[in-house]
Amino acid sequence: MKKIAFFVEGLTEVTFVTKLIEQVVGKGNVIIDSRRIAGGSAVPKTISQINIKKIPTGEDYYVLIYDCGGDHQVAGRIREEHESLTKSNYTKIIGIRDVRPKFSREKIGCLENGLRFGIRKKLIPVDFILGVMEVEAWFLLECTHFQRVHESLTIEAIKEVLDFDPSLDDVASRDCPAEDMQTCYALAGIDYEKGEAKKTMEALDFAEIYCNLGDRVPYLKKLNDHINEFLS
Repeated sequence: MKKIAFFVEGLTEVTFVTKLIEQVVGKGNVIIDSRRIAGGSAVPKTISQINIKKIPTGEDYYVLIYDCGGDHQVAGRIREEHESLTKSNYTKIIGIRDVRPKFSREKIGCLENGLRFGIRKKLIPVDFILGVMEVEAWFLLECTHFQRVHESLTIEAIKEVLDFDPSLDDVASRDCPAEDMQTCYALAGIDYEKGEAKKTMEALDFAEIYCNLGDRVPYLKKLNDHINEFLS
């Protein structure tokens, strides 16, 4: 069984990776094991189970996803688990985190260098995927999902409220994509910031994200390429 590990900043990203993998691999051929890491400095580190799809029954792929509880924790948690995952025959580790709020667009290069600092090259490969400026930019990109959330959320309505066309314009140019999502959903009386990300995860077209939309966002393409390599 081939194994890969993802370290992400929160539950929304856990769900995103889960659904993307399931779309590409098929639910019947992959075990997805999601866990949450907490503590480790002032209090003992704990790892708790979020979800596991099934016990092994001959699947070809095993995907471990860690919710690190914040973007600032992603790289550190990878360093902590790197050796043990190598010994457990994982093939690669992928870290996913936002750029903001702690880093500006101009500091993305510094952020990337900092993430790689201390990663041991003799162990399995590690790569980082950045949401520029936030992972919500990818949700804006898959703009057909808006009308599946609510019929009133047309592209024309979104263009008017954002002065931006997510079907054509560069979503990576948006400074606060999560605020953009909140603004769009508010047109239908939906509060994205109050747990409604679940609606987004149910509405997104993950086949479109994997097959077509990566060409418009380099980091998303990198994520899709890693998944494709894992499956090859």
